[in-house]
Amino acid sequence: MSESPARHSHPLDLMLAVSDVVVNKRYAQIYAQVLTLDTPTVEELSEDLDSSTTTVYEDMKHLVESDILERVTETQPHRYQAREIDLNVQAGDETYEITPALFVALARSETNENLRLFIDRHGTGGLAGALEYARNYVQGQMNARIMAREQDIPVLEAETILQELRDVLLDVEPDREQSPDIEELEAEVDDRN
Repeated sequence: MSESPARHSHPLDLMLAVSDVVVNKRYAQIYAQVLTLDTPTVEELSEDLDSSTTTVYEDMKHLVESDILERVTETQPHRYQAREIDLNVQAGDETYEITPALFVALARSETNENLRLFIDRHGTGGLAGALEYARNYVQGQMNARIMAREQDIPVLEAETILQELRDVLLDVEPDREQSPDIEELEAEVDDRN
């Protein structure tokens, strides 16, 4: 395995690299594919992404230099893997966790109408916020009614995005799911009324 020096000597470096992936959906798609395929080559990625090898190579080079991906072989063809990203961003009283799940959700929004519509309505920041609710939803600590009330969105929209993000989270973080305690959730809904 190739060892690269720590490029992110400061958290701001990681934040800037992450913002590149958030803004450029092609980077998000590449990251999501590398995560899914587990050490693919550029050629394998270009086939899956329906992009030219040259384009994918240039994108991969940028993502490796940004320390979002790493090259894990020294011989040709090079293989790559996704680095684990775990960045907490505090905005006022709220803390948001930026993990690979955000990149995967952004990548899936290219083909998933529900994710795309949610991003169109609420932006990438709204998606990151919805992921916080989805993490609690997957662990049985949240439901669509609570999210809808707190975010001032329709219950159906909350339920739809929670289901879509649940699938993302279980693909990216499969150990996260727990069975919900229905009585506890209903009591929490009543307390928040």
